[in-house]
Amino acid sequence: MVKDKLARNFVEELFMLWDYADELRLKNIGSTIKMIVNRVTSESPPHFKRFYICYEALKRGPFKSEIFSTVGRNGNNQMYLVFWAIVEGEYIDSWSWFLSLLTTDLGMENGFRYIIISDRQK
Repeated sequence: MVKDKLARNFVEELFMLWDYADELRLKNIGSTIKMIVNRVTSESPPHFKRFYICYEALKRGPFKSEIFSTVGRNGNNQMYLVFWAIVEGEYIDSWSWFLSLLTTDLGMENGFRYIIISDRQK
């Protein structure tokens, strides 16, 4: 009984995430919102895999040479995310997916260069 209830909760939460994505699309016209799910079979419930958001208002500015980062600061010097994604793990496939969407949103398909700085220490 508990397992069934937990499974229903996960499905309900996944549908809430779909609703969130739909609301973002309605309120942020031109933004890129992508959600990917997996299904073991066509009849099985969806399993969350990835979520990506790029807000239209944050990907273009008034200056053609504007430089963007994934983290920005607001007028109160607080940090906020500009581009972000939730993926199933740190894999070549998930990085390729994220960078492909980011490249498209920033209009860098023509070979413009970009730099990735990681805070990961090894």
